[in-house]
Amino acid sequence: MSYSTFSKTKNDALKEPMFFGQPVNVARYDQQKYEVFEKLIEKQLSFFWRPEEIDVSRDRIDYANLPEHEKHIFISNLKYQTLLDSIQGRSPNVALLPLVSI
Repeated sequence: MSYSTFSKTKNDALKEPMFFGQPVNVARYDQQKYEVFEKLIEKQLSFFWRPEEIDVSRDRIDYANLPEHEKHIFISNLKYQTLLDSIQGRSPNVALLPLVSI
């Protein structure tokens, strides 16, 4: 199965089947074919903190006051977590993207 990023074939993503239909080219998160996904997205987001829920206004000041060795630890940890999130986020796409249509 060959896969390209953009297909010139016009299609309505809201009418395509979930699997083995025409590719949607660009994912649109503002339109959902299945309403249940909106509820699932909200549920998944509830497992993580949101900026409007936690006051981070002092974080910049606190970071500026850290000693250099603590800044190094903080930045190194942040780099590592970003790397892990990137790998974990990409893996399902590599495995499932050729199969999923929506």
